Amino acid sequence: MPEAILVDPCNFVDYPTGGQLSFAKQLMKAYGDRLALVGVSTDCTPVGCWMAKQFDGHKFMYLSFCRCTHTHKRPLVPGRLKAVAGLMRYRRQIFGLGVRNLLTQSPEALISLSNLPWESICYCLAGAENPLRRSRYHWARSLSKLFDRSWIKSLRRADVILACADRPSIDRFLQERHWEELGQRIIPFPTRYDDAIFYPVPIEMARSRLGIPLDCIVLATIGRINITKGWDLALNGFKIFLAGYPNSLLFFVGDGEDRDALLRRAARIGVETAVHVTGFLEPRKVAEFINAADLVVFGSQFEGWSVAMLEALGCGKPIVTTEVSGVHDLILEGRNGLIVRERQPECLAKAMSDALRLTSATCESIRIAQRYRLADLGQELGRIWPPLVWRAE
Repeated sequence: MPEAILVDPCNFVDYPTGGQLSFAKQLMKAYGDRLALVGVSTDCTPVGCWMAKQFDGHKFMYLSFCRCTHTHKRPLVPGRLKAVAGLMRYRRQIFGLGVRNLLTQSPEALISLSNLPWESICYCLAGAENPLRRSRYHWARSLSKLFDRSWIKSLRRADVILACADRPSIDRFLQERHWEELGQRIIPFPTRYDDAIFYPVPIEMARSRLGIPLDCIVLATIGRINITKGWDLALNGFKIFLAGYPNSLLFFVGDGEDRDALLRRAARIGVETAVHVTGFLEPRKVAEFINAADLVVFGSQFEGWSVAMLEALGCGKPIVTTEVSGVHDLILEGRNGLIVRERQPECLAKAMSDALRLTSATCESIRIAQRYRLADLGQELGRIWPPLVWRAE
């Protein structure tokens, strides 16, 4: 019998792309069938019943609470609203498995399920941020205060609250909502990266595999193509950078609902021939693009602990990033990267140019990344949350 139920509005394979899916897959890899999974269907998996299902060669007990269309387009019905409806509909079936420990990083799951008689709840804040405040749906932003009230009520039921964010971000999050009472209960818990996949490969080898010329400068930005990830800033900064380094390419490694908008903007500002969108890739292919790059760039408006940033560090790359949660632990300025404090394309372009001259980036990036290896995840979470206490193989 599994020891905890992991609930996440994803298919635990490739939908939707982003840090939350990455962390869910890391938990699966760390704990295997000690977890039962509750998620969504993007295939023919039945909805509303427990079944055995294979993920990455391992069998898990699995329940789908709704069916989703696998697309990078923005859905007509918001995914969060669909998640709440599905979880409320099947909460009796979810609890009916007989597992009494709940693990989730989804606020919708916490709100929908936390009032069931669980023995223990572990909730992981995927970044210190109310997701509705920056929703793609303008009408949803008006519901952010109502969402906050439901969220705090549910958070008080959690035995352990982890946050994929640094302490200053957590403190700001609590102060904005007058939730200081939770301050001592929230534990910073960085996400991890898989160093069996993300490790340095000679740039010549990586580019040969991908068909990228050796005589150009390659910049990569990794992750979901959504405006909150700052693709507009990266694109506008690259246009300025391109004037000084005309033999340059920018790869957006990932996919998302803003893909078409990005490509239209690239054409409008005249950089479309130098900008490429890879679409969704499996992790080993992502690692190839990172290793093929001279520099990895992040323009996010906000982040928790960025998995993509850790993966870039694991490959030994210098990073240019906006000032988001976790960067001061991951970036030693002037050694393995630069932090851009003003969201101006000129500032980003200058930082990209300066970062190309960093000589110690490879060693520093790898050294920092090693603190956050996936191999340590199970043991560290087990020390914090007793239902998943670590057992050596």
